[in-house]
Amino acid sequence: WEAVDTKNNVLYKINICGSVDVVQCGPSSAVCMHDLKTHTYHSVGDSVLRSATRSLLEFNTTVSCDRPGTNHRVQSSIAFLCGKTLGTPEFVTATECVHYFEWRTTAACRKDIFKAKKEVPCYVFDEELRKHDLNPLIKLSGAYLVDDSDPDTSLFINVCRDIDTLRDPDSQLRACPPGTAACLVRGDQAFNVGQPQEGLKLVRKDRLVLSYVREEAGELDFCDGHSPAVTITFVCPSERREGTIPKLTAKSNCRYEVEWITEYACHRDYLESKTCSLSGEQQDVSIDLTPLAQSGGSPYISDGKEYLFYLNVCGETETQFCNKKQAAVCQVKRNNTSQVKAAGRYQNQTLRYSDGDLTLIYFGGDECSSGFQRMSVINFECNKTAGKDGKGNPVFTGEVDCTYFFTWDTKYACVKEKEDLLCGAVDGKKRYDLSALVRHAEPEQNWEAVDGSQTETEKKHFFINICHRVLQAGKARGCPEDAAVCAVDKNGSKNL
Repeated sequence: WEAVDTKNNVLYKINICGSVDVVQCGPSSAVCMHDLKTHTYHSVGDSVLRSATRSLLEFNTTVSCDRPGTNHRVQSSIAFLCGKTLGTPEFVTATECVHYFEWRTTAACRKDIFKAKKEVPCYVFDEELRKHDLNPLIKLSGAYLVDDSDPDTSLFINVCRDIDTLRDPDSQLRACPPGTAACLVRGDQAFNVGQPQEGLKLVRKDRLVLSYVREEAGELDFCDGHSPAVTITFVCPSERREGTIPKLTAKSNCRYEVEWITEYACHRDYLESKTCSLSGEQQDVSIDLTPLAQSGGSPYISDGKEYLFYLNVCGETETQFCNKKQAAVCQVKRNNTSQVKAAGRYQNQTLRYSDGDLTLIYFGGDECSSGFQRMSVINFECNKTAGKDGKGNPVFTGEVDCTYFFTWDTKYACVKEKEDLLCGAVDGKKRYDLSALVRHAEPEQNWEAVDGSQTETEKKHFFINICHRVLQAGKARGCPEDAAVCAVDKNGSKNL
């Protein structure tokens, strides 16, 4: 597995239950750091020196830290969160000696609801260390129907994992063999024509490839002695657009070539902010945590067993214990309330978003006995029905060398991203693709419906977009944010 520190141009290789195959980091390295600026390698986690709690995995080393006056060793810490796919490790931050990662994955879930029979890594980094991640395309139930001119067959695929047919109402899919990632339906029969063998590959900067092959013994009688295989090529569009339906571009002797133009094949930028809000026009992302701010001495409280943690967002934690410490996270010993430490200060914060993961880091707290400054990492989860009118409450999940981890379910972490992956529909064997009609950004303009019966004084403008909200441009500027159809007249605008 790979993770990247984009600021410092560092690539990490990670192996959770073994050693990475990088000679420069030694035979027992589980986390290998490659500094691309200095062209050096360092092992920052040893597979032999591994320890774990329920949600944290820690790899120590025998290498002394650069920090003078301490006996601390270089180490790596991975915080695991339950996810719906295998996911990807994400670099969070690094101090002088500790490298922090977060990983949202099905492997961290208590129940096997989302675990696949076969799943492969679904992301890749390009030469510029930019991440291309197809995890959002993975279907947890059902499959994508590949657009094909043949009315007698239907090819269904999933991305990077097998098709879960049991939770899908489609009778065609229910006939697909368990474990297949590519299922061919001919008449009333369904056949396994491919399963993922290896992870996503980058063939050019804008083209990614997944290869599926049939693992089962025995030939299919319509394949002329050949073994079935499916190759899916994901293409990053040259301009901003909604994704199209996957299309069959070639087939011969049960070898299927599929092309899929989708923005998810493009690289994803990491968004960072030093405030409580961030937005990215390219990602169509807008996040604002300021409604979570507490004032007037009512901080959030999280139980850390031996300690209580008092937290605030976007400001100082105001409580009798923590006054004048400028702390966003305040640590108080339960049986000795005079022992108070700042576990991160509100002036020292980083809000980070990448691929659906929202993390708030508070650093620069009081020093520990080891010499490290205390730091807090809050992983936010979208929960529109969270308590306290959606605000929710932080929950302490663990600590590694004076870094404190919390998860926080709140409606304010629900990120507004792309409205739809696809802009098409299927009616029996008829397939419709309207993605070419979607308007995304200038110089494109909204579609406008014209009513010639109106006089100039009562004239209304009707702006329309397809599978997308209207663009905030021209006379449509000021239309309600979520409107896909908007009427504008002399009195203002209205969402239709």
